[in-house]
Amino acid sequence: MTGIAGSFAIDGSTYLHPDRIDWKQDGEKYWIKTLYEQPDKGERVCLARLDPGASFAMHAHDEVEHIYVLSGSFRDQNRTLRAGDYACRQPGAPHTTETDEGAVMLLVYSRP
Repeated sequence: MTGIAGSFAIDGSTYLHPDRIDWKQDGEKYWIKTLYEQPDKGERVCLARLDPGASFAMHAHDEVEHIYVLSGSFRDQNRTLRAGDYACRQPGAPHTTETDEGAVMLLVYSRP
């Protein structure tokens, strides 16, 4: 695992305090906190925050994308996801993203 602020390791387990990690802006109205990252393996786990009114045009990712909505809601071209909802997108699956109220999500990316 790469060194992430607010983390420490004990006996092969890494623990971290997400509240000690600053949100980093990664686009207009989009913020991210990386919790775990292994770029050589194509693995990444992060918290993502969409501010109210955020939207992204049709796009796709090279990795499998797991989405678990922690708070708020957002929609893609197919449906609205709310707190407690989960979705999984396969590599190359095109999708849009937009939100009126904002959302916080746990995102897990993995290379197939």
